[in-house]
Amino acid sequence: MIRCPACLNDSHDVILTRDRVPVLQNVIVPTPQEALNFAVAKLRICLCHGCGFVWNADFDPAAIDYDAQYNNSVQQSQVYRAHQQAMAERILRRPGNLFCLEVGCGEGEFLKVLSASGRLRGAIGFDPAHKGSYLLDASVHVIRGYFDEAAAATLPDDIDVVISRHTIEHIPDPRAFIASIATYVKKRRLPLFLETPDVNWIFRNNAFEDFFYEHCSLFSPRSMTMLLAEFGLECTVHAVYGEQYMWIEARPADTAAKPAAFDAIAYDGIARSLDFWTAKVQALKADGPVAVWGAASKGVTFSLLIDGIDFAIDLNPSKQGCYMPVSATPIVSPETALSQGVASIIVMNVNYAREIADQLETMGWKGKLLLLQDQMQKQQLWN
Repeated sequence: MIRCPACLNDSHDVILTRDRVPVLQNVIVPTPQEALNFAVAKLRICLCHGCGFVWNADFDPAAIDYDAQYNNSVQQSQVYRAHQQAMAERILRRPGNLFCLEVGCGEGEFLKVLSASGRLRGAIGFDPAHKGSYLLDASVHVIRGYFDEAAAATLPDDIDVVISRHTIEHIPDPRAFIASIATYVKKRRLPLFLETPDVNWIFRNNAFEDFFYEHCSLFSPRSMTMLLAEFGLECTVHAVYGEQYMWIEARPADTAAKPAAFDAIAYDGIARSLDFWTAKVQALKADGPVAVWGAASKGVTFSLLIDGIDFAIDLNPSKQGCYMPVSATPIVSPETALSQGVASIIVMNVNYAREIADQLETMGWKGKLLLLQDQMQKQQLWN
């Protein structure tokens, strides 16, 4: 019997399956042959009838290795840096100088933003995939490991806030993950700040490109509220980052109310969206080479499922000159794409559309610039 990993309900729909998807999206693959031979696995995306949680029932954590080739940095984007800053300011509304704990800190970019405010007494981050220095600056220390009860026992007593951004969607057992954090924050009566994709946005936008192997656990506001309430945390959920993400502010509560039953979710538009873009790209090919802008998760999935993508444009210099896993789509700079005669560019994330359009205008590019998200499919930014 398959049970929902969040609420343990045994009733669900299988909403999509894919047989050959890369086990990692945000990786640096130096040669086409390595890209073609990249490790693959299966997706069986399920939707829980009880809470609305969405998960990959075929996920195998042993297939994932966040090694030195993993690189999901988007720090080159001013739009994303502004988002990070805005989320940091939500935490920094608390009075006084803070001592922060971040579970799943990556390379510590968010802790650096907090530290730059001058408002931290200290910060500790946990991440088993952290590749940089253990000491990011004088006040920020990273522990290269998992946060659990044993790790919590080693922490100082004066931590003020707990943070976990873009981690839970990578966790196949979200109950255990939340249980360990809830135990810690309830004992100390601390606030908890979470950020994760909102699966309702994926459904509203028929975003077929947002289902991939790394993200094995996808929450809606309701399913997140239910899970936190089960472990004694009440929360408020805010839509951020163009409503693609949820920002959750949780706190211990003696009686945390669970939300009412949710309405059925329509997901048949996902297949229609895939069909739309399959035909659209073939039509665009008549004008010349087609590129996606964004060689991260959305771009990797789009290029895998849609034939005819010639290039992936990305501002991350570590990715340029490399290839996307499985599809082996070349990753290039904007300058290289233009020199190769790219006639059409599809923007993978609508949040970056204006930033991209401004850069292309500065470069003097003439071509078609289109937005991926469903409500924008018939809108063409240029020409």
